Amino acid sequence: MEHDDTMHCWTNGDLATEFERRLDDLIAEASPEWQPEELPEPYRSDQRFRAYHRVSAKRTYLGDILKARPSLTAFHAGRVLPPIICDEDVAANEQTIHPVMQAVGRRTVQRYLISAVENEPDHKKVCAVRAWYWSQVSLVYDSVEALHQHRPTPASQATDDEVVDLRSHYRNACLAAFVASDYIPTQEWLARGFLLVKDYYPPTLHHLVARARAIAEAEPDRYKDLLAKNADGTNMAQIGFTDD
Repeated sequence: MEHDDTMHCWTNGDLATEFERRLDDLIAEASPEWQPEELPEPYRSDQRFRAYHRVSAKRTYLGDILKARPSLTAFHAGRVLPPIICDEDVAANEQTIHPVMQAVGRRTVQRYLISAVENEPDHKKVCAVRAWYWSQVSLVYDSVEALHQHRPTPASQATDDEVVDLRSHYRNACLAAFVASDYIPTQEWLARGFLLVKDYYPPTLHHLVARARAIAEAEPDRYKDLLAKNADGTNMAQIGFTDD
């Protein structure tokens, strides 16, 4: 089978089916009477748009349930975490990630995503990398000057400190998965999760850093961001917000 750089290529349709099935199972248990609204014509006749709209409605509805019932979400964590690594929509997957994270904690979610990068098939590894973005801590800065001086508020720094160890595990997992993969679309996403600076890794992984660098240097245009990266960028920043 020939590969290209499209999203469909690295999913081959499998994730969409599994994702919707997992949404259906959770919604059926929590709210068995609910059904997504039907689209009016002419949209109803567009099967692709109809499917997109249906899954989007289910994701939003489940996200609302998870947010409203955190104790139930925590109790069923083993069932509410797997859909996260089946969700292909990098713009909408936060609708389930954030409520789950609020219910079971950031560490639980991030450890699950790391495990997915380490152990799941390539298409789920990519979804885990996409989900990691929303699982990151937002360091809060009181001003642009504080941002430039790397002085986040104490409360946001404390939140980041609680998961700082997981960033190295995530980085190591992405590095190893990148080197192990021979599929460019997967490698491109995994490249967002690590950097090529040996000081960030134990000596036992330096050979993987060298192999990853060789892959990147063989295609410098494709991996220019990876080659230029020299700092760990696995948290986000907000300016002008309080810690409340």
